Amino acid sequence: MTATNAAPDPVAAAEKRWQDLLDRIHDLEARVAATTSTATAALDTHLARLDALRHHLAQPTWPLPAPDPVSPQAAAPNNPPA
Repeated sequence: MTATNAAPDPVAAAEKRWQDLLDRIHDLEARVAATTSTATAALDTHLARLDALRHHLAQPTWPLPAPDPVSPQAAAPNNPPA
């Protein structure tokens, strides 16, 4: 076997490196797309909740309901001053 026959083909090695890089870029694009769609869905959910709260605060139902006197939230806290 001569040195010429034993040496690896530089063109094939370069093509393999490029293909590996392209595969990694494709995987990265897929991960970015998945993460972006998840983040966008979460933002949409939060923005819808904020819009509903804004609408509720801007146009509350009138008259406002009176607090229930037996409700624990309506009772004064039973915390002596420290």
